[in-house]
Amino acid sequence: MQLTRFIGVAGLLPALVAGRVTKLRRGVECYLDAAPDSSTLTCQTFADHWYITLADFQRVNPNVNCPNLDINTSYCVYGDVVPEPISSSSIPPPTSSSSSSSTPLTTTTSTQSSLVISSTPSTTTSTRTSPTVQTSSTSAPSPSVSPLLPGVASNCNRFYKIVSGDECDIVAAKNGITTAQLRSWNVINTSCSNLWLDYYVCVGIPGVTPSSTIRSTTSSAPTPTVSPVMPGHVSNCNRWDKVRSGDQCNTLAGRSGVSVTQLRSWNTQINAQCNNLWLDYYVCVGIPGVTPSPTTSTISSALTPTVSPVMPGYASNCNRWDKVRSGDQCDIIASRNGVTTAQIRTWNNQINAGCTNLWLGYYICVGVPVTPPSPVMPGIVVTCNRWHLIASGNQCDNIASRYGISIAQFRSWNTQVNAGCTNLWLGYYVCTRA
Repeated sequence: MQLTRFIGVAGLLPALVAGRVTKLRRGVECYLDAAPDSSTLTCQTFADHWYITLADFQRVNPNVNCPNLDINTSYCVYGDVVPEPISSSSIPPPTSSSSSSSTPLTTTTSTQSSLVISSTPSTTTSTRTSPTVQTSSTSAPSPSVSPLLPGVASNCNRFYKIVSGDECDIVAAKNGITTAQLRSWNVINTSCSNLWLDYYVCVGIPGVTPSSTIRSTTSSAPTPTVSPVMPGHVSNCNRWDKVRSGDQCNTLAGRSGVSVTQLRSWNTQINAQCNNLWLDYYVCVGIPGVTPSPTTSTISSALTPTVSPVMPGYASNCNRWDKVRSGDQCDIIASRNGVTTAQIRTWNNQINAGCTNLWLGYYICVGVPVTPPSPVMPGIVVTCNRWHLIASGNQCDNIASRYGISIAQFRSWNTQVNAGCTNLWLGYYVCTRA
């Protein structure tokens, strides 16, 4: 008689399994039990919730009174049906090879997969045979790794431990197999959402040789100079960039002066939608022989004032000026130019704490170049000090309206934006003040 085993799969199962084996019911060895909630109050809905059949649910819950369930009772959702004990009366007595009267034999019953019947020591000289009765089941060899994701193929001979960020396609590529093979050797749902962190899955069975072409992208590559790195990078990568919050393929490519096509060709595990970037992991953004294109304008660190006269003590890289008028104070000048009083005093270090020594008719600094974000559209003026990230639906008029500027000003600060404003680059920055 064989053991009957089935597996319940659900997204929250790892958090519920505590590695315990509970014998709650006669003939059932239960590994996981759970109580129904208000949405799973029938046998069928509860079984569906745990991805098992109604027949399997009833098999490991022999006393259940379907279709109704008790919300205060826990039911087995993952377990073994153990063979019932074999009684001694069902086993015929062994025959003696002697004609003398035989000594009665005692039987030993067991609930395990094998049953042994042994004779009681005899005081007679007759020879007795003590047959061994065993079940015909053959158990699969125990895996050499632990813990194991439930449902692993019994003939598995290669295993892989799930790490943070793993998905079915990534695990398959790392191990030189297809996603279909991975799912056929493991009970993994269609969305691949039930991979359990730090559990082992099956990645090989006898007769299947891993593909060297798939594995070569990671296994043959020299050790990167940065860490951690996303899998699937090319072996000759010589430039890296760390994925930041909000990054997409276009922002990564633009920041590094490469195209999205190049980025994806150097990082083969980035999917078509580019929605599987791993935060704070490095991706490849360059290989030998590829020179990145410049993405930002060069800004001089020391600019000659374009106005006169100026108050002494101004910042050497000042690129915006305002003339002191009668009645001006630092807060008035700051408000007029959209900056703070602290910035005014930082950029003009000869202005005292009370701001009482402004020189009437002289210019003071009210702006310095701001380090551009990345990536930026080409043609932006070097004096830009405020930026806007192009989003879906943006046009010149709604950007200008948002920042209280005219379309003419916007185009004068973004010189490569055409007259129809039809060439804004999604995910790139444009200038909204200079």
